[in-house]
Amino acid sequence: MVQGIEYERIADAEWEMHRLEVEELESYVTRLLEVEHSIYDVVEFESKVEYDFAKALDARKDIKLFFKLPDWFKVETPLGTYNPDWAIVREEPDGQNKVYLVRETKGTTNWLKIPEIQRKKIQCGKAHFKAVGLKDGGYDWVSSASEV
Repeated sequence: MVQGIEYERIADAEWEMHRLEVEELESYVTRLLEVEHSIYDVVEFESKVEYDFAKALDARKDIKLFFKLPDWFKVETPLGTYNPDWAIVREEPDGQNKVYLVRETKGTTNWLKIPEIQRKKIQCGKAHFKAVGLKDGGYDWVSSASEV
């Protein structure tokens, strides 16, 4: 079912950016990292991998903006909903082009060490973000910021 999944852009259906401005992220104070290159002053992290990832992204000069996608941002899959981790805007070395990325953070780059259900949701994520116009490589899974 996952191998043949295809997503199709429907007319004018789009994510509403005002939800990012209006809805607050609920999180525990102990799981917040102060950052400079995000839409908020802090980002929530759920693991050490995410903490290290956000800290490293915030220190990079080529990362213009990043944020943790809120819980309500869901991709529908045959396996249930999937909430990717990060949205990122990276500037190319020419200084002109911006690359828009979505990244899922995992503690490993070994595909077989990721639980099967998560691997299948990642496959669905790739198909979804390709359908909404992210270029090849726009969506991927990583274990560190150096892989962005």
